[in-house]
Amino acid sequence: MRTIAESSIDKLSANEAAVFLGVSPRHVYDLAAPGGPIPCYRIGSRIVFSKEDLETYLQSCRVEKAPPIRAQLRSTPKLVTGSSTGESALERYCRERGLKPKLEPSPKAKKARR
Repeated sequence: MRTIAESSIDKLSANEAAVFLGVSPRHVYDLAAPGGPIPCYRIGSRIVFSKEDLETYLQSCRVEKAPPIRAQLRSTPKLVTGSSTGESALERYCRERGLKPKLEPSPKAKKARR
C-alpha cells in the first residue's frame, strides 16, 4: 500500500502540469476536466493532476508521420512543349479544344503596367 507522501509525488499542480506539458498554466486550466480532456482533482479552487493522466493525455496528442504519397494526381492535362511547327504548347492546347486565346493582357496585367 502506498503512503500519502508517495502518492503526492505522482500529483502535480497546474503550474507543474504546465511545465510537464510545455504549455501555459492558463491552458492547463482549459484542459482540466469536466470541460477538458484531462481528468483532475478539484480541491477547493485548486486543481491537481495525476502524472499518469498527464502522460496518457500527452500520448493521445501524438501525431504519427504520414506515409509519403506515391502517386501524383492531375486534374488537368499535361502540356508538352517542343512543337516542330513553332506552335507553343498553350496555342496547341487551345486549338485542340476549339478555344481562341486572348491576345490582349488581362485587366490585372494592364493595371500592373501603370
